[in-house]
Amino acid sequence: MCPPAHRVGGVLDIVITRQDFPIPTINVVDTGLSDHTILLWSLPYVRPPMPAVETVVHRPWRSLDVDHFRSVLSSSSLRQPDAWQDMDAEALSSLYDREMTMLLDQLIPARSIRRRPRPSDPYFDAECRAAKWLTRRLERAAAAAAKRPDPAATAAAEKAWSDQRRAYRQLRERKSEEFRTSTVATNRSSPHQLWRTVDQLL
Repeated sequence: MCPPAHRVGGVLDIVITRQDFPIPTINVVDTGLSDHTILLWSLPYVRPPMPAVETVVHRPWRSLDVDHFRSVLSSSSLRQPDAWQDMDAEALSSLYDREMTMLLDQLIPARSIRRRPRPSDPYFDAECRAAKWLTRRLERAAAAAAKRPDPAATAAAEKAWSDQRRAYRQLRERKSEEFRTSTVATNRSSPHQLWRTVDQLL
């Protein structure tokens, strides 16, 4: 039996569980943000863990020679109208996929790699991706400069990398704060959605 979930009484929210689960203990928490309270309870359910590693298929796109690709593409059947002018849309799509896959397999064969899956933060947008890419590029430049006998160039590269790391960290902190603030403000007029949002953010 749920306790009252409203300040003036009444059971506005209920908790329904499976019949084979034990009856949960429900705690009512008044946060002061609304006349509705929050119900907290626990169930003997464990979320399946994310795999430690996963296998994905990857192509080394940075190794693609664009000029060579254009050359082989110009001699493929995709540039020969007699080979596809009588095909319907489905056949054309299959031809395109088949020919492009064959050409890419010749130039940059796909390979399987193992990696650790990490979910992205909800505030991680294009600006964050660009800053991360720049940070990684400066990191590689600093590593390359360290192998050359030029202390001044090495120091400059390491400073550029250090400054960018600091700027990237500050950008993520600012994006996180802006996302949390704007999300709560957007759902302030809807108590039900507000509680769901607060639960997701926490």
